Amino acid sequence: MTSGSLVPDRRFLFLLASARRDGNTEALARRAAGSLRAQDEQEWLRLIDLDLAPFADMRHDAATGGVYPDPVGGARRLLDATLAATDLVFATPLYWFSLPASAKLYLDHWSGWMRVPGLDFKARMAGKTMWALSAVSDEDRSMADPLLGTLKLTCSYMNMGWGGSLLGFGNRPGDILNDVIACAAADKLFMEGKVASGL
Repeated sequence: MTSGSLVPDRRFLFLLASARRDGNTEALARRAAGSLRAQDEQEWLRLIDLDLAPFADMRHDAATGGVYPDPVGGARRLLDATLAATDLVFATPLYWFSLPASAKLYLDHWSGWMRVPGLDFKARMAGKTMWALSAVSDEDRSMADPLLGTLKLTCSYMNMGWGGSLLGFGNRPGDILNDVIACAAADKLFMEGKVASGL
């Protein structure tokens, strides 16, 4: 905690889940991050760059007894960043009404991390806060309900807090910057912690 501050310092992990670099969702997330305090740490990870292996479900594997090994490589980097964060920000565009494959794969690996001996992953995730920012290309924001539902249910299961979500309109590159309502909401999202929409 910073000296003289009544609000604890926070560490935000921004999880960029787009299959395209520098897209509308990332622009919206970077706009929102601009409102964070100087003492709040930020880490940005692009999921497609982390070479995360396909998730293997070994819960009922007789050979392993359902025990998972310690993660290595990209999975280890993601695990360490996840546990170090106080706030997880999913910057995830809407793909086929839900999460992109990279974000879903990351969450699938949580199932394994919960079964790594001594890691206590689920207990250590409790109390963290999750956020969601997404660019959608349809003005019917209910199209994003499955995406947000997945993340909210994940929060509930992991005993995490739901910080809020922000949807903005963006189809072609740079469109999100024309959504003045979403951009204005991004400037306040992490301060107000509420559901917002620029649609």
